[in-house]
Amino acid sequence: MLVTLENVTKAYHAGGQNVEVLSNLSMSIQEKEFVCIVGPSGSGKSTILKMIAGIEETTSGNIRFEGQKIAGPSLEKGFVFQDYALFPWLTVRKNILFGLEMANANSVLKKKRLEEYLDLLDLEKAVDLYPSQLSGGMKQRVAIARALCLKPKLLLMDEPFAALDPFLRQKLQLELLRIWNAENITFVLVTHDIEEAIYLADRIIVLTPSPGKINEIISVSLPRPRLRTSQEFIQVRNKILDLITPLNLLVSSYI
Repeated sequence: MLVTLENVTKAYHAGGQNVEVLSNLSMSIQEKEFVCIVGPSGSGKSTILKMIAGIEETTSGNIRFEGQKIAGPSLEKGFVFQDYALFPWLTVRKNILFGLEMANANSVLKKKRLEEYLDLLDLEKAVDLYPSQLSGGMKQRVAIARALCLKPKLLLMDEPFAALDPFLRQKLQLELLRIWNAENITFVLVTHDIEEAIYLADRIIVLTPSPGKINEIISVSLPRPRLRTSQEFIQVRNKILDLITPLNLLVSSYI
């Protein structure tokens, strides 16, 4: 297994008491797998990503990457944030190369990686622009290119398309699958969009309301490319909706 979570609990201190966000959660992620995590708001989806990335620590339990306990961030784990997290004072070129600059990579490697990901993500014409001059979709492609430039074994994505319109969102979902196939790395993506999870994932981790626990793990065996209007697709969607939305709640409370 590439990643394992063993009886992980996470609590925050707020208002003079400890608030448990995740409770005794165990799961695993295989190499080259595409995993999506869904669940109600506040179920700890983003917290799971941050702990795998080494940005946050567990309160109890262990998280292991390639068998070793995670002690902090590493170049083998890339992270793409919902709000892009681009540096506004740097061009697309310098944003993409930022990680390699910090790693003191040589100029030959930087040139090779830059050309590779400008081509893969169709960013050649934007290379000298600043983030303020880019659309939301282009900003997200730059953020993905910056993460991939370090050739991570694992790419963690926290609702990367949440702020985009539905047409652009579906376009970038296709690009993400193309990148996943081309790069042959492991993806873990948090999303509120159930259809997005079904369209992308090999497996979907469904969490309970806070404190988050594993509600169910659903294997998606539908062949790719997946047709969102197919009966099989709709059946998986309805199953997840039934798991996430108790009968006494409206679907809108989840969205």
